[in-house]
Amino acid sequence: QKERMGDNIEETAVEEDFSTTEPRRAKDESVLGPGPLRFAAEGERSIGDQIASLNEDEKACFDNLRTRWKQQYPDKPFSDEMILRFSRCSPGRTKFNEKAAWKVMQRFDRRYLVLTATRLESQLLSKTLFPVPELKTKDGHDMFYMRPSRYFPKQTSTKAIIDNLAYCMTTMVEKEKSCTEGIGFMAYMNDWRMANFSMDYCLQFMKTLQGRVPVRVRLFLIINPPEWFGRVWKLMKPMLSQDFRQKVFIIKEEELGDYLMPEFEQCMPDDVTGGTASTEGMLADFVKYRQYVEEHNKLFGLQASSPSK
Repeated sequence: QKERMGDNIEETAVEEDFSTTEPRRAKDESVLGPGPLRFAAEGERSIGDQIASLNEDEKACFDNLRTRWKQQYPDKPFSDEMILRFSRCSPGRTKFNEKAAWKVMQRFDRRYLVLTATRLESQLLSKTLFPVPELKTKDGHDMFYMRPSRYFPKQTSTKAIIDNLAYCMTTMVEKEKSCTEGIGFMAYMNDWRMANFSMDYCLQFMKTLQGRVPVRVRLFLIINPPEWFGRVWKLMKPMLSQDFRQKVFIIKEEELGDYLMPEFEQCMPDDVTGGTASTEGMLADFVKYRQYVEEHNKLFGLQASSPSK
């Protein structure tokens, strides 16, 4: 059950796996069709099993964070799944860094726990930023995509695009592999102008990529930037940690094959030259799948209730 406590959000430890077994997947596909299930995880272990498989040092980090948080913030609980995510995705070179994870927990915006595809539908369907199903880096990391030329700071708030970013990354790390090993990000810069840029947006975006939410970004591709992008990069670079800078590559689209899986074009949005996957179809499937999952979770008491205004 969910309990509202002022502005606090309480999560249950109940778990529900989607599309992890043939009967479950068959049922989901009968409702959704095959397209939306491109975003479903398969063969996922329960959170309990994942915690049980941690080594001694990892388990100590998890246990210490959970105990310390309950003692200091008893009215702002996190589920075991979230504490495991904070532990695995601690910023910096190493995972399960208790000190780094604790800082993320303290700074975490709890609104992100209640973001849904229905609330963000219009922003998601703007085709500005979204996960790309089945597209992976050469190292096997799932990818998400942004078309920065579709974001105009004077028309859409920084909060709206950061919510879009936080939501998409959070849904991606529901998968154990992505939570454990990280994800990749690509910004396709065609048609980008200074009208698509603001310092506040850039700063908040870079902070979110680097630990405002418990996610490890392992690759950041900036594709086809304009010739004058160097001026913007000088502003961006100080916003990035030394470790994160090493994950950023500024490239031409002809070089994508150096970073992505073989035959990546089949999964690439048709926004990109050579991409053959329908961008509109991708977004429609993503929203449909997330709404289905979130409605199911709501019915079974798995989703956090909205914080009080």
